[in-house]
Amino acid sequence: MRVALKYIIIILILFLITESSAYSYWVWTPQTKKWVNPKYAPKDTPKEQLIYAMDFFEAGDYKKALAEFNKIIKYYKKSEAASEAQYYIGRSYEELSNPYHAFESYQEVVDNYPFTQRTDEIIKRQFDIGEKLFQGEKTKFMGVKFKALPEQITEVYKKVVSNAPYSKYAPTAQFRIGELLKRVEYYEEARDAFQKIVDDYPDSELAAEAKFQVALCASVASGKSGYDQQLATQAMREFEEFAKEHPESEWVKKAKEEKTKLIEKRADSYFKIAKFYQRIGKYEAAYIYYNKILDEFPTASSAPKALEKLKVVEKRLERQRK
Repeated sequence: MRVALKYIIIILILFLITESSAYSYWVWTPQTKKWVNPKYAPKDTPKEQLIYAMDFFEAGDYKKALAEFNKIIKYYKKSEAASEAQYYIGRSYEELSNPYHAFESYQEVVDNYPFTQRTDEIIKRQFDIGEKLFQGEKTKFMGVKFKALPEQITEVYKKVVSNAPYSKYAPTAQFRIGELLKRVEYYEEARDAFQKIVDDYPDSELAAEAKFQVALCASVASGKSGYDQQLATQAMREFEEFAKEHPESEWVKKAKEEKTKLIEKRADSYFKIAKFYQRIGKYEAAYIYYNKILDEFPTASSAPKALEKLKVVEKRLERQRK
């Protein structure tokens, strides 16, 4: 019994010593007007804290560097050192294979420290992050690696364009936005994204391909839900314009092929309508649609069949008139 009591007393003493040490370790700081534990407190000045954090970064201890840079943002957010700290938070995330968090950290620099001297470098780093994520490089969330969602990658490229619309990276970033929208089958939105290149960056090397993609997206969109005649007509016109404006382009052959497909779709649509009217005895309406095929799409594969059907319909109409 005495032995047990002896151990209990020893444990209580150790507990009180520990608690006393812990409480005595908290001190009042005039800068923050809070009680802080020196173990987690920043250095006396933001410059000292930045130098301290940089030592860890340069030594390759990026997790520790991240923690120390974040102290500057927490305690000295309005200091000159804060801009550099936020930038190096992004750099640390990149080194820790977390590109999307790095992108977000760089954007914090752009949003909160507009007078930073690192804007050009940040735009390049954001663009490079977008390219890596676009190619399938993984990022992290809560320590788990995963491929970035198309929406996340799109956000990266959108910020590149909005942060520096006249930079050398903007046209490619805008083109990637179109490609990502195509990837998730948002063809009308993708068409608008490609059109922005044609409108805003007409001298870009990507302008010709963007013009082709505008027509292609309209073409695909026209057949996604039934058949959108307006989009199909628009796509045909844009394929034709593309071929005229860029006769030397490698995409001309593809543009002509896509236009032919649209002609076939449109003629086939008219043919089905005409057959329907013919079947229910509306010969005048059938006559109009068979003629539309012959007048508007004489090269379509359904044109010869339309001509044969038209002759039958004409005979029916003659009988009705007698």
